[in-house]
Amino acid sequence: MKADLKAIALSIGIFGALACTGGTPPVAVADTSQVDMQEQFGPVLKLDEKARKEINAIANIIGPGSKMVSIDATKASGEMCMLETVTKHNMIHFSQTPEKTKEDVVYYLNPATFIANGLDVSKLPRHPAELGKMKPLEWYYYDGTYVEPHQGSQLNKEFVIMTVDVK
Repeated sequence: MKADLKAIALSIGIFGALACTGGTPPVAVADTSQVDMQEQFGPVLKLDEKARKEINAIANIIGPGSKMVSIDATKASGEMCMLETVTKHNMIHFSQTPEKTKEDVVYYLNPATFIANGLDVSKLPRHPAELGKMKPLEWYYYDGTYVEPHQGSQLNKEFVIMTVDVK
């Protein structure tokens, strides 16, 4: 199984190198691929069993042809975002440093279905305008009119938002 992950990581590295060089593989790819792979994918390569299957499932979700796209929100919050691209109204953020926050995983959901089924979003707490102010497993309402701190911009659409503290 480790060989499979190494082959996938190497393939990703070679594909990226080819894309950056216009299709001509640089000579250094063969020389540094093992070091680069360990630096970039070390934590993933150490996983086994269920955790490895979970990482592969997530990779499949954001792989080519999926309806999810990854967005780098690290400047705003130290998080990576996965945006659902059909409606662009559902997201999930993952902290790159979960040990430094209680907002490790942040879910953003379109509230339309909840509202249609009787949820009064005005009764939910207002989503905090600052990082680190959410209580894990509590739902919040974001009305879209102010800068959402995890994303670092005003989103101009409503969300119900919840965070999970995993570390």
